[in-house]
Amino acid sequence: MTGTLWIVGIGPGGAEHRTFAAARAVAEAEVVVGYGPYVDMVADLVVGDVVRGVMGEEERRADEALALAAEGKRVALVSSGDAGVHGMAARTLARAADLDVEVVVVPGVTAAQAAAAALGAPLTDDFAVVSLSDISTSWEGVEARLSALAPSGLALCLYNPRSTRRTEQFDRALEILRAARPATTPVALCHDVTRPGESVERTTLAALDPERVTMRTLVVIAGDTAAETGPWLVALRGTTAPGGATDVATPPTAEAAR
Repeated sequence: MTGTLWIVGIGPGGAEHRTFAAARAVAEAEVVVGYGPYVDMVADLVVGDVVRGVMGEEERRADEALALAAEGKRVALVSSGDAGVHGMAARTLARAADLDVEVVVVPGVTAAQAAAAALGAPLTDDFAVVSLSDISTSWEGVEARLSALAPSGLALCLYNPRSTRRTEQFDRALEILRAARPATTPVALCHDVTRPGESVERTTLAALDPERVTMRTLVVIAGDTAAETGPWLVALRGTTAPGGATDVATPPTAEAAR
């Protein structure tokens, strides 16, 4: 029997930020598979069985979800944010090629989007998303990417920035960024965005206190086109904020803007 596997991005946490398609997939699933806290985030939708996992067993969860779908079941494999952004989609799809299973990736609101909305519009211009986790990628590789992006002037969203045991990586990331960007660069520490206890701390690159950063924090480093406008942090494409790392860009012509 051919089953169906939905790889579901359930959003950053709050039920109001789930897509309709994500909610429908979880509600129609006979089995919901996922990291325990993520399953809890959609508990109000679950009507079937649940397979709860722990951190670090992503490959095992992917295999379990695919095996259940291969048995003919409708399965929802849940991932926070968007499953294709540091989520479960890639590793699951890599295992599904030779199976007679219908696989559907259901997009969701990722943490960077939720944090940006809480701040205003800091990602209106080009930006990059970087995970500082070195569990699946060598730190040398992560550092090389960060070193290339630091002088680019792009806004940066740092996922998985710092845990209680993994602190040296974030300290090194700060060294790289501080060497390439102005000390006054706006930074936001977005904690538990859209979840209970949500808070946002505004600071600068020079004043950023690493002790305020946890695995539940999304760190937003403003790009060189961002400026603080009242309570908001806003990036205006085609300009450069005072103190930015590059010269002011020439405004686009009407033809080029089309």
